[in-house]
Amino acid sequence: MFNRIVFFWKIGCIGALLGCVNWFMYHQGLPFLSSWWTLLPFLLLPFSFSLAYNAIHAVPSWLEKIFAWTGGYWFVFTLYSFFFALLYGLAFLLCALSRSLSLWHLYAPLAAQVLFVLCLLLLCYGSWHALHPITRTVTVQTDKLTAPVTLAFLTDLHLGPLQSNWYSRRLVKRINDLSADAVILGGDLIDAHLDFVLRDGSYRAFEQIKARLGTYAVFGNHDFFDGDIDREDQYFSSIRFLRHEQWELVPGLVLTGLNDYIHFPSAAVPACDPGQFNILIDHEPLRISQAEAAGYDLYLGGHTHAGQFFPVTAITNRLYQLNYGSRYFGKLLAIVSSGYGSWGMPFRTGPAPEIVVIKIKGRP
Repeated sequence: MFNRIVFFWKIGCIGALLGCVNWFMYHQGLPFLSSWWTLLPFLLLPFSFSLAYNAIHAVPSWLEKIFAWTGGYWFVFTLYSFFFALLYGLAFLLCALSRSLSLWHLYAPLAAQVLFVLCLLLLCYGSWHALHPITRTVTVQTDKLTAPVTLAFLTDLHLGPLQSNWYSRRLVKRINDLSADAVILGGDLIDAHLDFVLRDGSYRAFEQIKARLGTYAVFGNHDFFDGDIDREDQYFSSIRFLRHEQWELVPGLVLTGLNDYIHFPSAAVPACDPGQFNILIDHEPLRISQAEAAGYDLYLGGHTHAGQFFPVTAITNRLYQLNYGSRYFGKLLAIVSSGYGSWGMPFRTGPAPEIVVIKIKGRP
């Protein structure tokens, strides 16, 4: 059984080991890291990431946010510094094999300085990219409806210490500016700890969503981390959660929300009426083929974050039938969003966070 507490302490330990490698590289060229005591931040700061998840119930909200932001960005800094350290080590190896160590000693300090600056620039770019969501519009034509319907689809909000009250208020304003008929949330509404979201009050902003047909959601794998989706349903009372059930949004248009695949892998895709326009909402995009076979018209998925940052982007492209974007599978249009929020830290090098506006146009 997956133990989240142990998992995040392991991440801290791995981060400390990688930090030693990174410090040794930067130590070669950065004067402010010349003393041995400067190794301490590289050993200790990775555990801020662990504390952000494991100490959330034991510390005040403001301290938890410090752990989360510090640990999240240090995690990214450690990861990309280690990639640069591998290149640094490869350069040393090539110089050693070519008997050009004098050249290495001449340029190694400069190389460390350049790699440090590149890492900081990458952090700045990824942060800016993650905090500037876009709106992607997809138009669907159907003869099953007589009146147009506009949906705002968002997934992977990950409310928590990183994406807290300020984030949910900005999010709701963006949603309302779109004037969508209905809002659909594709899972992972919270990141891991519902109690923090309740203390922070970030859930209250969702009561201000303005959509004439309402707001609908499914649960994602992160919603189950606290093990109390009933409480989440209770506090996000303005949202109708579809737990493997169907809901007629307007005459002729039916939403079907699936239970999270990771927690309910054997759950079958429900049958649908082919005379209606059927939308399937599935957090992990793992049942596209089943949705096509069942005769659904539109499939909405998330979870992947489109990889969020390199090298995860390369992994998710191989793991999923559709990692990001829109594609037809037979008569089924599948849409997988990059998500609106971020996991671990607000940092992206892959596709931007987004709200997908879906314009369903019926027959004249």
